Amino acid sequence: MNFLIAKLPNKIIKLLVTFVLMIALDANAVEWLGEVQLAVNITFDLDAETLWWDNPDTMVGNPSSLSQGNYGPMVAVPKILALLSKHNVQATFFIPSWVAEEYPDTVLAIVADGHEIAAHGVKHIPPVQLTPSEELNVFAESIRALTDISGKKPLGYRAPAWAFSDVTLKIAAEHGFIYSSNMMNSDVPYVHAEPAGLVELPVSWILDDAPYFWFDEGSWNKKIHSAASVKEIWQEEFSAAYEARGYLDLTMHPQIIGRPARLKMLDDYISWMKGFDNVWFATCSEVAEHMQKIHD
Repeated sequence: MNFLIAKLPNKIIKLLVTFVLMIALDANAVEWLGEVQLAVNITFDLDAETLWWDNPDTMVGNPSSLSQGNYGPMVAVPKILALLSKHNVQATFFIPSWVAEEYPDTVLAIVADGHEIAAHGVKHIPPVQLTPSEELNVFAESIRALTDISGKKPLGYRAPAWAFSDVTLKIAAEHGFIYSSNMMNSDVPYVHAEPAGLVELPVSWILDDAPYFWFDEGSWNKKIHSAASVKEIWQEEFSAAYEARGYLDLTMHPQIIGRPARLKMLDDYISWMKGFDNVWFATCSEVAEHMQKIHD
């Protein structure tokens, strides 16, 4: 193949290179609504105590560690809802059904403010740790609990730790979910070929608050970053996505981002993003439904 390309005239080679680059660049752009330049999904994984259990079956652990999770629904979410209301933007909250049933008033407050509730398992156990039958039960229980509490069946699914099995997406589609938010193989949303029609809203560790702020109690070796340094990184990511007419999926955890200085950073960051023209702040289901329309 290289020999054949070498035999082509330079002019043809340049045209081929240009064509390939155009395809690559276009892959980062989406046909958004009207004059929309960039779509932004602001998302929160409301995990509460589930991250600090010694054992999900017994649901016990160090009370001090567990209190970090309790901070999320009890302290952080009300402040986050006030912040989102201030900016008049809607977000998507991925919630394990155990958390939803433990803190129903928190879920109802999220729904009352017009935000989306999406599925995140039952006890934040990654699907890769479950058998296919256990995973089926988790999906059924998650849908039942979230629907009963919120009054609306969830349309989206994010696996705990983004660690899903080889049948997770198939199960999600069979249970009526229209989107997944788990993959890291694209800068922009796309529609899966298999299972056909399932929209993927890609994520990235660089746009997740946990790598920067989650302290490792076990080793004490993990650095806690300043809120200012994270805002700088997220601004760089936004600027590049905006220039590409692309997409931004911001993944946060109330128990992490809800601390005062970090929440002030998020406030400033949203204000900064709103200073750009034609930015669409949407729920995940709104973006997924748009992708389905343009795919059809």
